[in-house]
Amino acid sequence: MANIRAVIFDYYETLAQLPHDGRERMMDGIAKAVGYESPPGQPWKEWTEQSSDLKLRFAGGSSTRTAVNGEPPPFRTFWDYWKERFDELFQSWNVDAGGELGADTYTSHHITAVVYPEVKDTLRELSRSCQVAILSNADDAFLDGSIAKNDLSFELVVSSEAVRAYKPHISIFRETCRRMGVEPQDALYVGDQPWADVEGSRQAGMGQAWINRHGAAWPDDVAPPQYTITALTDIVALVEES
Repeated sequence: MANIRAVIFDYYETLAQLPHDGRERMMDGIAKAVGYESPPGQPWKEWTEQSSDLKLRFAGGSSTRTAVNGEPPPFRTFWDYWKERFDELFQSWNVDAGGELGADTYTSHHITAVVYPEVKDTLRELSRSCQVAILSNADDAFLDGSIAKNDLSFELVVSSEAVRAYKPHISIFRETCRRMGVEPQDALYVGDQPWADVEGSRQAGMGQAWINRHGAAWPDDVAPPQYTITALTDIVALVEES
């Protein structure tokens, strides 16, 4: 990239993390609240099976990848999706409970996401030389809540709910650039998902940086990212070099 004027971050698992064991405890708590008896960890296993289509959709499972251009798919918030899936899960558990309980709990859980140790210093350094923003597949309630809880500040925060579209669709990337007043080619998008983050931003005309903290393998059927990093601090050097 000739000149990086803006760095736009994915939020969950790029800046902030939700520990796996915390999700298991959350689901154990939901099961207890609705009177469903099961071994610890079992409700989480059942939930992941119940909601596997959402993971495939956004993580980019090869058989269910969401289109990156054309007419955006019909929009639903995460809360609406979670409610529907919890309704089905509670029915399979044969308990008298509404999916709202699960959706509200899952929303609250996402607010508790904690930023990685290097995040605040990295954002502080970047803000000295370029615009910094968030673009996340998220509902406003839990995205704004987690940003506030972590005492973060950005020039712009764009959620899928605000734009009524999800990554990887190019419309959400280009709308974020428009709101920032930068051309896509002058913006770098940083995220952890090969399809939703890297391919989506590439198709929108942006630079792409894939953060791979855990040594994951890049999928064979997706073109490699412009940059691969293992820590957010690497972004500062990229901006300085540009």
